[in-house]
Amino acid sequence: MNAKSPKPKLNRQILDEASDWFVDFRVGDVDSTARERFDLWLRQSPEHIRAYMEIANTYVVLPGPSPTRKVDVQELIAYARSEGNVVPFDHTGRPNQRGEGHPLSSREQRAAAKPAGERSRMRVSRRFAFAAAAALLVATASTWFITQWNTYATDIGERRSITLADGSTIELNARSRVRVKFSKLERDVELVEGQALFGVAHDASRPFIVSAGNTAVRAVGTQFDVYRKRSSITVTVVEGRVAVFGPAQPVALNPSPTTGEGSAPRVREGRASPSYAEDPRSAGEVFVSAGEQVTVTERPMPAPKRANVAAATAWTQHQLVFDGSPLSDVVDGFNRYNTRQIVIEDPALDDFHVSGVYSSTDPASLMRFLRQQPGIDVIETDEGVRITRK
Repeated sequence: MNAKSPKPKLNRQILDEASDWFVDFRVGDVDSTARERFDLWLRQSPEHIRAYMEIANTYVVLPGPSPTRKVDVQELIAYARSEGNVVPFDHTGRPNQRGEGHPLSSREQRAAAKPAGERSRMRVSRRFAFAAAAALLVATASTWFITQWNTYATDIGERRSITLADGSTIELNARSRVRVKFSKLERDVELVEGQALFGVAHDASRPFIVSAGNTAVRAVGTQFDVYRKRSSITVTVVEGRVAVFGPAQPVALNPSPTTGEGSAPRVREGRASPSYAEDPRSAGEVFVSAGEQVTVTERPMPAPKRANVAAATAWTQHQLVFDGSPLSDVVDGFNRYNTRQIVIEDPALDDFHVSGVYSSTDPASLMRFLRQQPGIDVIETDEGVRITRK
């Protein structure tokens, strides 16, 4: 018998938010403004839906939605009304809190006329029916979300692991942001800022497209890192093979057989497809294989080069590895993890090169190195660190 693979763990922050919302709806006085905020919170991510479902299931076990996302409404209602879901309790009565001049409605009068035990069953049954309806709403909404843009972001010093609807994963570095939208034809991700490691679930019929500034990466099943810097985009392939498109080039959704990945090319936004019969670099595209890296700027697309994959992904282990890197890139790396920001006050130092392995949360080691360099002055204050020339 094959063991079921465990579900990926949910982000603790998302679980806490889901718990707060569940408690609010269970015991709080939720007004229309709060309901609108809850609706927006659900729409932000399928992970929010999943977290709310799991929190709800710790309170009451409901039949889960089927893998095909089809929900039997009648089955849920029958389950909510079933005798096993009604918990009787002693009822001592509740005073009319409306006060004088506010009589009960006819429905409330009919309910009040029923025996206490039956009234308690009605109240608890309605509570479970509400939970069943909420489960139905969430299950229905999860199918709608697949074509919406969902945003995931991290703050300074924060990292986040995201599992997408197709099983693909995103490891999001500190101070980074991605937007995700899936459709029947493709899986789109935009790296708005920062760095991310993508683990793409194989799906030859729906390419996985990552765009970052003037660069796009197409994959159908692989693992690669994309680092969006101020003036360049670096793509490092850990496993498999990807196609990288440079500035102002179309992204072929189903490349031609010469790439070994599909049929006749189809492109986004109606733009002409590059010619695969020619050198792909002539069309601003290169193919990057495992262990290779390419850095895209405004210049013509360079050829891939061998990469230190461990160094490129060291951030996942809380390390920063530099090999002749400009000081501006080094500072950007440290500023992702530390609230006390480093500022280069003299632009002439931007291209000062740094090599070494550092802890991402220990900028003091970098400061010690810079103080040893002739002509560089490091000024530390409570607010931050300034780097200038002596």
